[in-house]
Amino acid sequence: MATYTFNPARFPEEPGCYLMFGEDGRLLYVGKSTNLRRRLGSYFHSKPDRDKVAKLVREIADIEVMIVRNENESLTLEANLIRHYQPPYNRARKREPTVYPYIVLTDEPFPRLIAEDRDRLAPRPKLAAEDGTGRLGPYPNAIFRQYALDFAIERYKLRTCDPFEKRLCMRYYLQKCGGICERMETEEQYARHAAEAVRLLSNPKSIPAEMEKAVTECAEKLQFEKAKELHTRQKAMRAMLDEQAVNVARDDQQVVVYFGGGRLLAARVEYGMLRSRFAWMEAECPGDPGRTDWADRLLPLLPAVGRVELVTNDAAKIDPLRTAAEARGLSVRVTSPRKGAKRQLLDICGRNLEYRTLLPPYSD
Repeated sequence: MATYTFNPARFPEEPGCYLMFGEDGRLLYVGKSTNLRRRLGSYFHSKPDRDKVAKLVREIADIEVMIVRNENESLTLEANLIRHYQPPYNRARKREPTVYPYIVLTDEPFPRLIAEDRDRLAPRPKLAAEDGTGRLGPYPNAIFRQYALDFAIERYKLRTCDPFEKRLCMRYYLQKCGGICERMETEEQYARHAAEAVRLLSNPKSIPAEMEKAVTECAEKLQFEKAKELHTRQKAMRAMLDEQAVNVARDDQQVVVYFGGGRLLAARVEYGMLRSRFAWMEAECPGDPGRTDWADRLLPLLPAVGRVELVTNDAAKIDPLRTAAEARGLSVRVTSPRKGAKRQLLDICGRNLEYRTLLPPYSD
């Protein structure tokens, strides 16, 4: 049975994810927090509230953290890691598919709005403006997509019936549908409402603001329960829109490598998703300035075929990995971004390298 001694000095008071490992090196559990030190301390400084948690604590032999910049990034990274590693002590989110969440306007006389998922572990499909299908998105995650979809349908009273009903249903009497089936609204009115819904959903950042208007309207009508639910959802959606760089829509695969202080920290990013542990190692040797064996150790991060982008803060130092990737037959591009999501990923890797470099010795 593993016995782990928790030393709070080894963990930052920053947002991120924590990975708990057993004696055999198996990943047991992935969690997230806005304050890693405080959250991890709660496992060891208080009595577990469930038998399952107590059993997990007894099995912990090591803990690794991945520091990010905000709560949205920690939540997104946690979901990525759980889906990728399938830790035994995680129950939620393990079966969630790895997809792009979209909303589609159907091609019908009175179109509906429906959810549509596209495989994430493949190049990104064209957007609506490119292929004319009426596909909107991708959205930050499936929860955001569902909240937005529910709100738009009810806000603009669009039909959900499939096949098309011929008489009014309960949704009409609950004021959730305009009653197009019995022409309680005109075809022109329905078309206008559908267009307004698409316009709203085309700009995800505008959805929480529109929901806030609906909250006020519900309160004025004394519909307090509905107002509370909308307020809770719009607050969650605002948090989901916080800037994050660990899960973005991207067509290619990347290896992000940050050099600093004679060491490096690397991350594999698959179609825009950071979903695996960092690789951390020495990149220089005082007696061998031309040392390049680190490049061989990073080879598992490269895709087997196709193309790869090497994102780094030092294009000259990355050359051994570029050479190794080209020798494997990969199409390679090297970038050193100064802004955008790629730069943010580099900054995340830089912060994690700094943390590991300054990590105090393991002791009580």
